[in-house]
Amino acid sequence: MKMGKDDATWLNICYVACMLMASYVAFKAFETLGVQFSWADRYDQWYPVVSNIGALTLGAAAVFWLRRDEERRSYHLASISEIRKVTWPTLPNTKKMTLVVVVVVAIFAVILSIFDMIWSKALQWILP
Repeated sequence: MKMGKDDATWLNICYVACMLMASYVAFKAFETLGVQFSWADRYDQWYPVVSNIGALTLGAAAVFWLRRDEERRSYHLASISEIRKVTWPTLPNTKKMTLVVVVVVAIFAVILSIFDMIWSKALQWILP
């Protein structure tokens, strides 16, 4: 498979974003655990440092796990190249399709509310 420098660069940017998201989730998990088990209060001098280092370590480990398999990396690069081939709709076309979706959702909302009123009246009549 021929990969361009742009695709590999975008993949590395995605890996960095994945690392940041995983680190943030781990940071929030350590923060929650610290509050729940009172570690943040008992070890207030070193717990924030350890939890931050642990969160960054878990984020880096997640990215290392993603990058270590060459087959997975080539799959991600192939996905990027396929996405480049997609013809995206124009802005006016997107506006038209969005309007169609809004109208259809509104019609179904009216239909469901009518059915709901009918069922509620029927049940009130059957079960007074």
